[in-house]
Amino acid sequence: MRYKLYFTLENTNMPIDYRRSIISYIKHALQEYDEEYYKKFYNEKDPIIKPYTFAVFFKQPQINAEEIIIEDKRFELNISVEDYETAIILYNSFNKQKYKKFSINRNSFTLKNIEMAMEKEIKDNNITIKFISPLCVRRRQDKKDYYYSFEHEEFEDTLRMNITEQLKITNISSEIVKTLKITPIKAKKVINKFYEKKIECSTGTFTLQGDIQLLNYIYKARNGK
Repeated sequence: MRYKLYFTLENTNMPIDYRRSIISYIKHALQEYDEEYYKKFYNEKDPIIKPYTFAVFFKQPQINAEEIIIEDKRFELNISVEDYETAIILYNSFNKQKYKKFSINRNSFTLKNIEMAMEKEIKDNNITIKFISPLCVRRRQDKKDYYYSFEHEEFEDTLRMNITEQLKITNISSEIVKTLKITPIKAKKVINKFYEKKIECSTGTFTLQGDIQLLNYIYKARNGK
């Protein structure tokens, strides 16, 4: 299930680490609507796999080392949710926040509208996908995090590991992850700042090959088109 949230900003300046602000907003919305669901997805001590993801779209942003300038003071938040129950909880959480100001560093934003987005049903085991937000592939080893873009030799294997972990909260067999192959078409490596970390990610257009059920899951649980 997918929907789009449309926001207006109080001023034109957005922090370069804007994803941190978006996560804070999602947590705030969930906690105000349903404390039990908030605790289900967010725990200060334990990493929790979540059946949803998000991507932010700015129109013609001006980006420098410290901030992003958005002249029209608007942005779009795309939410993709793998399961229906969570999708409804999140939708209701956001709907409760409409027209309420949410403060961030030297700025604030307000949710103005929510729209449902059409979803496609994948019927082929070979598709082309363009990531709306950068693809972050992480390997946890010896209590340290390593992030790989498509340029790294461990990228594809680590991506399969990440998806295998995601499938643990679904009824889909992890065995089908072995069928996945990802090939860059028009892709590039990007460095994202997140919680003071600089993270190597991938963006652009890729082909995905694999089991149709797996491709449908990736499409529904990740922001791509």
